[in-house]
Amino acid sequence: MTQKSLVPGATLHDNEQGGPTLTLKHDAFQAEISLDGGQLTAYQAHGQPPLLYLSPLAYRVQGKAIRGGVPVCWPWFGPHPHDAALPQHGVARTARWTLSDVSRTDDGFSVELLGPDFHGLKVESCLQLCAAHVDITLTTHNHGTTARSYSAALHTYLAIGNADSARVQGLAHGRYQDKVHRQSGVLYEDTLPCRGELDLIVYGRTGVTLVDEVWQRQIVVENAGSDSLVLWNPGEDKARTLKDLPPDGWRDFFCIEAANAEDDARQIEAGESHTLGTRLMAIPL
Repeated sequence: MTQKSLVPGATLHDNEQGGPTLTLKHDAFQAEISLDGGQLTAYQAHGQPPLLYLSPLAYRVQGKAIRGGVPVCWPWFGPHPHDAALPQHGVARTARWTLSDVSRTDDGFSVELLGPDFHGLKVESCLQLCAAHVDITLTTHNHGTTARSYSAALHTYLAIGNADSARVQGLAHGRYQDKVHRQSGVLYEDTLPCRGELDLIVYGRTGVTLVDEVWQRQIVVENAGSDSLVLWNPGEDKARTLKDLPPDGWRDFFCIEAANAEDDARQIEAGESHTLGTRLMAIPL
């Protein structure tokens, strides 16, 4: 692809592995969006640590999921409920998306992406990027003639100084499903350490905070059109089995995902749509 300038500060080009990439440069921040997967892969306010983690071993080619940034799980979360041959977390994160619009304001950029079709469902995403926060919405349209159910997640890899000294706050009284220990219940503690393998769906929260003592900041993650948040980190043992993650890479991120997962899957009537959204804000401690 020949490098193409779109609006001031926005450039469409191929990354080092050949995948189409939108680079955004603003006076207050810079960001990167991969059209393979339709996902934000980098965002960093000037003078601050990166907001998102991207594995140095991540695949950046069509047909491969990118380890880091904000992968899009759609139109199912986890394994397909009826067909084990279909890919984990759906078709969106390995599909090539289309850039339909990019615009610039004094505050930042607005980017619109069109994703794949799947059996009458169509997905699109809008990213609003500014110095104060990042907003991502994922809208699913049902173009079929009957109601369809779907699940999804914005699988956000938040960059942290060290998982050993990070924690999530705002969880008290949330109902949970623990995929690692295969149990469920209610969280009575407000705070959860980020150490060790974790795969937790928490229901009934509209936002939580990731406290990062090393980088002296907190990252607020809000969700909309959603009654579920997914908390995930592979931990030390599982990280060693992931070819696209360094063995100690698990220390450098923690995933907090706005989702429509498991019990929060949604049904969309024919001709209707549903929007899942998240807002990410980094605030000094």
